[in-house]
Amino acid sequence: MTNYGQGSTFDATDKQLYLSIEKEIKKFPSPRIELAKRIGGFDQAVTSHKIEWSRRDNRPVKALVVNGATTTGTTITVDTPGVFNVDDILEKPNGQQMVVESVNGGTQIVFRALSGTAEAVSGGNTVKRIGMATPQGKVADNMVTTGYEDLYNYTSILEDVVDLSGTEHNALIRGHENSGQLIARKQMELTEIWQSQMVLGKRTKNDSLKTTTNAGIKQLIDLYAPNNVINFGGTATWALTGDNGVLGKVDNALDLLSAKVMGKPTMYVGAKFMRKFKYAIADTNIQTTTDLDDSRGVGVVGTYLSHLYGKIKVVLIQERTGWMDNLVMLVDESDLGQKPMKGREWQTYPLARLGDSYRWQVLSERTVKIGNPEAHAYLYNFGF
Repeated sequence: MTNYGQGSTFDATDKQLYLSIEKEIKKFPSPRIELAKRIGGFDQAVTSHKIEWSRRDNRPVKALVVNGATTTGTTITVDTPGVFNVDDILEKPNGQQMVVESVNGGTQIVFRALSGTAEAVSGGNTVKRIGMATPQGKVADNMVTTGYEDLYNYTSILEDVVDLSGTEHNALIRGHENSGQLIARKQMELTEIWQSQMVLGKRTKNDSLKTTTNAGIKQLIDLYAPNNVINFGGTATWALTGDNGVLGKVDNALDLLSAKVMGKPTMYVGAKFMRKFKYAIADTNIQTTTDLDDSRGVGVVGTYLSHLYGKIKVVLIQERTGWMDNLVMLVDESDLGQKPMKGREWQTYPLARLGDSYRWQVLSERTVKIGNPEAHAYLYNFGF
């Protein structure tokens, strides 16, 4: 650790001047910074205030029919290009199967019957891909594909100053070598701020002020996956059961994620939601809480028994401003990352003295990335 105050800094290198405190935060308990500790980095280095990446969704498996066909027809038009390719086996709503012979413009499908009684298909119905019928020795054909979608985010700078009097400086830094703890406490305060910005941040850029701010998890879902936003339904939902009740709402969100073939999601909840959720879980008698004696309605929910993924982890995010009171997130942690800009990790630099004081600037520049926003969802409106 750099020993400030025992030598001149005029000829010191940058490496000698700054105190890296990225690891110091691990000494602090998880409450209030649980999310910042859980979500790791991502592969791409952040070398600019703007980070860009591309996503390509999994090929869809079904599409709506726009223009249908009679029982003897061989052509339909679907609403989404790139869903079906030559030799795909499609199934009509009545069960008849057909093989795609050609695709024009990505949406006009020419087919032949494969099996079943010939049936008409009307506009508004759904046809789905259930297999392939590729002939032996066939020459490879061109697939109809959809392009990549470009996503981006900006970085946010978090900064504060540790200000010590000359007496404090001499006692703390020269005497006991615990400046790292003192500065790390300030960094913990900034991390708590960063945790809320990881979720609620708005993506902005102001050239005149030379300011950028990052989009948080919530806004990235709002921008790129608005259908993954679930209205919980307010206070009344807590008294309902089945599909209209608490667990039904959570399962609706999980259903949205299943089409994206993602990893097992993690559920982030706030304290107010957890307080009511633990009773809803216990009352269904399908999942116990995680305290030692497994008493119903006691403690907190550690896992939720979902219909799609089995047990998913429930993480209580403790924060002091109430921003988790109206938010429950279902995220794939392997698809989500937060990272500092290169060379802008949590660090502290000495500033010029002002009278009998010593000052250090604590600073980091960070951003959030979601590989595929449609693999994440959130619920809101809990009636608290």
